[in-house]
Amino acid sequence: MRTNQQGDSIEILIGDLIFKLGKANQQIHQLSQRVAQLELLLQNQQKESFTNSHHSSFVKKIMAQ
Repeated sequence: MRTNQQGDSIEILIGDLIFKLGKANQQIHQLSQRVAQLELLLQNQQKESFTNSHHSSFVKKIMAQ
């Protein structure tokens, strides 16, 4: 009887662990997607910044002439 209860307890613990691992995996997936979005935003912002600074220096050169 006692070993049967221990077996049930272990099964419950394993079930809880599997559930928690699934939730953790889901959170990791969501965070990975968010990081990819942020990397894309950063790349676009850097391109925009480069374009704006290049345009700005070009205008300054023309104005100086």
